[in-house]
Amino acid sequence: MPRTSPPAAAVEMWTAPTTRAELKRFVRDALGIVVPDRRVCRGHNSPLDYLAASFFDQQDLLVWACRGGGKTYLAAVATLLDAVFHAPAEILVLGGSFDQSDRLAVYVRALLRRHPTLIDGRMTRERVRLTTGSEIRMLAQSQQAVRGQHVQKIRCDEVDLFAPDIWRAVQFATRSRSADGGGDVRGSIEVLSTLHRPGGLMQQLVRSARRRQSARPPQASEAGYHLMHWCLWEVIERCPPARRCERCPLAGDCVPPGADWGVAKDARGYFRIDDAVAIQARSSRPAWETEMLCRGAQRENLVFAEFDPARHVRPLPPCLDWPMYRAIDFGYTSPLVCLWIQITPGGRLHVVNEYVRCQLGIAQQAVEILRRDPPGIRPEMTYVDPAGRQRDTGSGDSPTEILAAAGIPCTCRASTVNDGVELIRAAFAPASGAPTLAIDPTCEALIDSLASYHYPPAGQGRPDVPVKDGPDHAVDALRYFFVNRFRPKRRTARSAY
Repeated sequence: MPRTSPPAAAVEMWTAPTTRAELKRFVRDALGIVVPDRRVCRGHNSPLDYLAASFFDQQDLLVWACRGGGKTYLAAVATLLDAVFHAPAEILVLGGSFDQSDRLAVYVRALLRRHPTLIDGRMTRERVRLTTGSEIRMLAQSQQAVRGQHVQKIRCDEVDLFAPDIWRAVQFATRSRSADGGGDVRGSIEVLSTLHRPGGLMQQLVRSARRRQSARPPQASEAGYHLMHWCLWEVIERCPPARRCERCPLAGDCVPPGADWGVAKDARGYFRIDDAVAIQARSSRPAWETEMLCRGAQRENLVFAEFDPARHVRPLPPCLDWPMYRAIDFGYTSPLVCLWIQITPGGRLHVVNEYVRCQLGIAQQAVEILRRDPPGIRPEMTYVDPAGRQRDTGSGDSPTEILAAAGIPCTCRASTVNDGVELIRAAFAPASGAPTLAIDPTCEALIDSLASYHYPPAGQGRPDVPVKDGPDHAVDALRYFFVNRFRPKRRTARSAY
């Protein structure tokens, strides 16, 4: 993050900003930092949007930004603002690794050295006390760092590196407190990260936040993480008039369709254009889109890299004249998933609805499934996980028998995971012609599964076997439909003797 030269007389009598404009001016004058304040991409935020939301709203925030996007530096600024203006406050900074927490700590100490009268005692690598009564601790993620804590603010940097049990513990470690001079310090958590790992914690948090924010315009006081999102174009420097778009390597991403010039011509950031050009030249296209344009997790490890919501997701109302099928993946602690799939007269497949439910007995699940059958359409068959034929040791009944007794006859067929995967891939991207598989947007679990189902990172498992870590249940249900309807039957050669 670039700095301006502050006035010779540093701001010692700090007055709390009350508006966004005052906040921007204060950070510039007191800390020497010019924060980009322009939104460029549709649905994105500016870095100043984050700083204002953190300072004024004190809500749980999820910050998804590009590499070099200033998120760690801005988190240090937000930490200092909290420690001064929301005092006395206890603030815990957690890094996904020690290096990550240490980098944010370096920024905090550098900011405080500009105003040494705020420092109470000696600053250490892990702890800083302020004369306002606030305390900042900067640690790597660990159970010891989280358990038993009751702080007002927690900032988690690079959350994709967090262990699941530590992340769960973080959710219970904040407490609100009344601040001196009036006003309360609201207990809140901020998460700052890039999003590069399919199926990772950051991707899960982004999906959840987007689903919540798209349901209705959220209020600042509502519970749940509020997504703040910016990419290279929100932080890039202004492109000079002498630089011609038609000769620039960034033009393919910088110049919108139908526009005469790139968005960087009106930019207000600090990221050097020459640095962006150099990074693009030594990056693969998927890595560039993930790390710098923030378009989602890298697709290189995705099982269904062919899946594109823009092509494969659209409203699909059930048709009374087309055959309907169900496909079920069983579960209790993990969810049971049922999909409703129609085949059009032209042989195309429409996934028109889904049902997802945990911790419900199979007999009750059958009632819920039947209740969701489209009116006027009786499914011709239900395809299920072959494991559903196994009998329960207590009741002696199998899930398929219980479903059949409830009026849901089932069939299943043994197959490998890759048998179904290849059939689904072919439906999304046939060798010739248009896709033959489409999904209704109400099937959120299936869409999420397809977008995050992934192979393990190199050296962490069989490279040809997808990871079973949560987003696989809806995909499994879809696989059962494909292998039962479309996988060729294997012929067994008979002996001549």
